[in-house]
Amino acid sequence: MYYDYYLYYLSYLSSLYNGYPLIIRITVVMVMVLATITLFGVFRLLYIGFQINRKDKTKRNTQEHFEEKLTFVMRNKVNYEVDEIQELLQYDTSKAKRWKSDVLTDVVLTVKNAVYKEGELNEINYKNCIEALRLMGFWEKRIRTSGPDKRKQALQVVGAIDNGVNSGILSKSTFHKNKHLRKTARDLHTSQDSYNPFRFMEENFDEAFTQLDKLRLHSTLIKRSKEGRLPNLLRWINNSKNPNYIVFILREVGFFNQYEAAPTLMEMLDRQENRDVRAQIILTLGELGYLECAPRLIQRFHLETNVVREAIITTMGRLHGSTNLRFLVDTYSGTEDINSKLVIARAIKSHGEQGNRELLRLQQEAHVQSNENENTLLNQVFSETAILPV
Repeated sequence: MYYDYYLYYLSYLSSLYNGYPLIIRITVVMVMVLATITLFGVFRLLYIGFQINRKDKTKRNTQEHFEEKLTFVMRNKVNYEVDEIQELLQYDTSKAKRWKSDVLTDVVLTVKNAVYKEGELNEINYKNCIEALRLMGFWEKRIRTSGPDKRKQALQVVGAIDNGVNSGILSKSTFHKNKHLRKTARDLHTSQDSYNPFRFMEENFDEAFTQLDKLRLHSTLIKRSKEGRLPNLLRWINNSKNPNYIVFILREVGFFNQYEAAPTLMEMLDRQENRDVRAQIILTLGELGYLECAPRLIQRFHLETNVVREAIITTMGRLHGSTNLRFLVDTYSGTEDINSKLVIARAIKSHGEQGNRELLRLQQEAHVQSNENENTLLNQVFSETAILPV
């Protein structure tokens, strides 16, 4: 009975619809489609809002339950065992839901960073908290089983936890075709691995070495240097053909003040063909304060390109001595290019009182010769409080 009733009205509406002109039928279809999309969008927004509110509520409840206790444990100077921490937190890992480990990680890292800034972090208790909550197992599983985006996020979280990582878990990611995932995994390996942390630095870190990679590696090397003395960084550029990577390593040699690398740098200078690399070698020698290189640099000065010459001038400004100062003054007098004179004048000024006296003498000569451009240049150098980077 009801079937015939519905079939009757369906046939009626169908014939009514077919009786309208084409333009009206198209309009009706479009209105129905748009109404369906609008309703779907509204319900989708409501669902997303519900999910966000539920997650925020869950996070607040978790934070209220764990934050004070975690702060107490991480700040306490008494070392607690893993079982004691689990009992204190009242947390049964066997009954924990998957989402809770994600939320707990945020809470643990927030507490850790706050206590660390206060200088009261107990590293042993922090690591035992990670073990008590079984967080490393959760994130290592995500690294093994997730897609590229979630895996990259998991790698970043493991790096933030800073509790070491099993290099076997990273092996799949360190050679992944996704370059962002691959670089994140290699940086984590360099930062966390305890057996062969610098493995990928011997391979140019990655075939596409970018500015972001430089920031990552620099931060990792700082972390490693705080944990212990770094090996000679030059060992990682012997087989490298990437000038960008070589220049980065040379800068790091100067930053970490690896003075023992200076003789090797002098040997590299003679056989290096790339001008940017030669310029950075010279700048690094200046940062290291390697006075023995000065005579060789003076000999090379007129044989080099402008980029390398400016590097020599900057380095001679760092290597104080009467011979080096005389070289700078003579070079200043023999140069007509105003930009080169500015660089040389700044290098002369870095020699302290002797340099200032030479600049005053040069300024007097400029005044006698009515050379206003040079007089203005020297006034600018005198007004500066520090040497500007070249």
